[in-house]
Amino acid sequence: MHDLWADVDQEYSQVAARAGARARSARQGDLLTSLRLWLQEEYLARYCRALQQNPLYRRCYWIDALGGEPPREEQAAVRREAGGEESASPRERPTGKRRAQSQPQHPWLQALSSLSARLASEGRSFALYGLLLTGAEGGRNPTRSSAAGLSSSPGSHGRQLVIPRESGPIAASWPEAATAILQALDQAPAVFALNPLAPVPFRYEDLEPLLLRAAPTELCLLIMHRQLESRLRAARRHEQQAAVLLSLLRSDRWRALVPRDEAAPLSPEALAELLDLLLSQIQRHFPLAQRIALPRASGPAHIEAAPYTLLFATRRQDSLLVMNDAVCTYWRRLEEQSQANLLGSAWFQARREERRAAAREQLYQRTLQTGRALRSRRWPDLRQQLISSTFGQFTQAEHDAIIQRLLREGQVRCEWRRARPAQAPGQSDEPAEPVPGPDDLLIWPATR
Repeated sequence: MHDLWADVDQEYSQVAARAGARARSARQGDLLTSLRLWLQEEYLARYCRALQQNPLYRRCYWIDALGGEPPREEQAAVRREAGGEESASPRERPTGKRRAQSQPQHPWLQALSSLSARLASEGRSFALYGLLLTGAEGGRNPTRSSAAGLSSSPGSHGRQLVIPRESGPIAASWPEAATAILQALDQAPAVFALNPLAPVPFRYEDLEPLLLRAAPTELCLLIMHRQLESRLRAARRHEQQAAVLLSLLRSDRWRALVPRDEAAPLSPEALAELLDLLLSQIQRHFPLAQRIALPRASGPAHIEAAPYTLLFATRRQDSLLVMNDAVCTYWRRLEEQSQANLLGSAWFQARREERRAAAREQLYQRTLQTGRALRSRRWPDLRQQLISSTFGQFTQAEHDAIIQRLLREGQVRCEWRRARPAQAPGQSDEPAEPVPGPDDLLIWPATR
């Protein structure tokens, strides 16, 4: 006899599985949206302002290949905007170049356009462009160009690609578009936000052009822990996948880190070792590299590390300082938001301040001990070493406040090689405390 309940259970299971997949995709899309906004507002904006101080740099590029889909409401807004243009009368419709410029932007490029406008209005002429890699789109010809003024270049995989001259989407993945994009960028500074595990795992050859690039290059590689586990299990079953992973990590150490049980997750220790394998390849070319845990609010007054890791690498000290401040403020802001509007919010705030004051006191002692032990002569070098060891825990301003306190207390002296900053009109009689710069020498008294 046919079992109707079995059919119902099977159909319900399929519906539940599809609903769960959609929910996971929505959560991932929300996280990727918040990650992009945080990187652009907290890191990219300040990095571009640092570039503006150098007259050699007049533009910067944001290369986005993090993947994912925008939230549905953002996609619907773009469709409504496009639909409004199509419903306009023929006289009201823009044509030619005006039509290309008025086309609705991708949701993940709109915030970047606003940031670009703010940077352009702040002073010296400076342009910020964004290239969004959306992956190969079925049924579309990637060589098709429009009136927006696009250039076609050969991609890494031999097919012609359309590269926008300023900002816009590219229907390709990073391995396909790497050669064409790097040719278009020339020597312009660029921030590369990539996912080396999706849609297909990168090979080392896909990252090597970035590692060897001479122009200012900042790497933000997003590693999703579930994707990493999935790639590891696939590599264990298929030799071709194993060869790809071996090419990316340049080591077969990963074989010993994969759990024997297919259902078992990676241990935190194995995950950290795998991430360090990839980071070690990057550090050969980018000495300033960090493994950054990304926070998420998991409940009232509770913040935890999300199952994602951002691998950040740079050659510039100012870029490292900017990212350190961005990570520090990100964690602190989420913590404060999770504790706001609670019954004991004042108690939480007092505990926060006590904990941070204790941490700053520990930083004071660490700075004093490290400075004395290394006899550090330049504060920027000592500060960089301290930040690298406690990345994302203290801002640059908090580190500078520590050296100012050490100078006040006579724990260290400074030979100022530059003129002390002049007092601005209207300030109090007490001059502002300077921070030792790269030309000022620190002198640490000998300990008894």
